[in-house]
Amino acid sequence: MLFDDRLDGLEDPGSELNQAMGMVNLAPLDWFSEFDSDQARDADRGFRNP
Repeated sequence: MLFDDRLDGLEDPGSELNQAMGMVNLAPLDWFSEFDSDQARDADRGFRNP
């Protein structure tokens, strides 16, 4: 996709192709932003030990 002129602008969150593919914004400022926080794991759930 990197060198395909038809996909130029794929990283733009407003582009139709970006939205159709359900891509996330990979800009460095967004790396540590939470997403889908409604589906976050319950912090009190604990961990399973194998």
